[in-house]
Amino acid sequence: MKKRSKMAVLLLAASVLAVPAVSFVPAHVYAYDGKSDLEIIPLPEDMRELLVDLREDYVPALSEMHVDAIGKGSNSETIISLSDKKNVITAGVSMKLVVDARGNITSLELEGTERDKSKKWDKKASYQKLKDFIREQVPVSHVIDTQPMLSTERRAQLDQLAVVSFYPLLNDVWVKKEMGRAFIDASGQIVRFHQEKVKLPLSSEVADPKKAVAPEKAKSEWENQLNMQLVYDTAAGKLVYQPTELPVIDALTGEAVPAVHMKKSEVLKLKGYADNSIWGDRKKMEKWLETTFKLRINTLSFQAPSEKVKKRDTDLYEWNARMYQSASVLVDRKTKSLIEFRLDGTAEQELEKPLQAEEAMALAREFVEKHLLGKEQSFVVTETRPIDHLPGWADQNLVRPIYSYAFYPQSSGIPAKSPLYTVEVDAKKGAVVTAMVSDSPALPATLDQSGVIGQEKAKQAFLKNLSLRLAYDYPKVGGQTAATPQLVYLPTADTEAMQLDAATGEVVDGWVEWTES
Repeated sequence: MKKRSKMAVLLLAASVLAVPAVSFVPAHVYAYDGKSDLEIIPLPEDMRELLVDLREDYVPALSEMHVDAIGKGSNSETIISLSDKKNVITAGVSMKLVVDARGNITSLELEGTERDKSKKWDKKASYQKLKDFIREQVPVSHVIDTQPMLSTERRAQLDQLAVVSFYPLLNDVWVKKEMGRAFIDASGQIVRFHQEKVKLPLSSEVADPKKAVAPEKAKSEWENQLNMQLVYDTAAGKLVYQPTELPVIDALTGEAVPAVHMKKSEVLKLKGYADNSIWGDRKKMEKWLETTFKLRINTLSFQAPSEKVKKRDTDLYEWNARMYQSASVLVDRKTKSLIEFRLDGTAEQELEKPLQAEEAMALAREFVEKHLLGKEQSFVVTETRPIDHLPGWADQNLVRPIYSYAFYPQSSGIPAKSPLYTVEVDAKKGAVVTAMVSDSPALPATLDQSGVIGQEKAKQAFLKNLSLRLAYDYPKVGGQTAATPQLVYLPTADTEAMQLDAATGEVVDGWVEWTES
């Protein structure tokens, strides 16, 4: 066998031009040796068996793929690249797999598959397959969320996927510090997975779970803190009740943990006059960035959307800076409507005095009216910001004063369950740094509230189905995370997703939305 170059050892790049593609399930991999000479490299039997099992149980798309490359990583992990391409220019379905020395998959990324976003979900079956896959691949003790979330992450092309996260254990208690997650599409195919080791404190450094108050006491305090809100679920097409907040209970005292964020809501009628024709037009967007954010476009490096990825339904435009602020705009490829705007990085100069709450609200309102909304419309606007006096674990000087505004459309005085717009203002920059637009269906012009049960009845119905779990939770605020977790009672994923039919009080199946944090 010829001696391969160092590059070939790290990643063996396959040739599908000079030789036929290796059909599935392969016994060999064709690869360059660094001198453009072809040689056949045997595929290890354990890797072949793993690929067969994946194809049969979790990734049917492997039936159309062949192995392009196999190599070793710095930690002795095996890296396998597969695709269905027949030559260099036909990029179709591909998958990258990383397997540790013990044969456990640590990363799986499937790209380019057709995804029927209109297909109806079998939520129970999807969750079971995700749970089975996680249990097979994660070798250490862990806790899996009790229900999947629905990903709406279009920037990374992860929208319309069910996702389940899993977490480590400490003192046999769930630690809310994610160690990985798995994604599945509506057809039942695993499309993304990763796991990693997480650092945990010593058992002696955290509260003893044996000292926790009884679950009944925690539920009693949870009941005292619970408030229900009537909203319209556009996906379900009905009025539902959901909690305004999900309380966290201190497991040592049985009292509610003080919030680190302040929230307030008000009804606003906005007069939208946005010119939405700019999205997807580079010249117009660059003029908008210069005028609105004072960016010097000639100093930024422009990256256009990739034309190679034909199956994408979004276009990402990026203006990157070596120093200071960069901007990106994500646009729907078909409708040319805005999905997301981001302003990242450090400003050349920040305000001497950060914006006050009223000024931040005015800036967010002006942004929606001028750049997002094209008509007059009423919204329930919810402001979320860090509290004025933070707990001891947070450094007041390091917390970014980010004001987040969620704009919920309303009809007949009832808000939608999900916001149409979400805008974030950095008070030190004095600028909008994030804007997201939802693709949720519009609300009906009027909503019939006859026969709707009262809030107290809805509250009691919710409490009958309440499920809390003892956990170690890491509080977060303004980009900072507490060094030591707090022993608390948290609602399970089932409770987080729970909503009630406003007419009957019965539990309605719903989704909690997931986006990349």
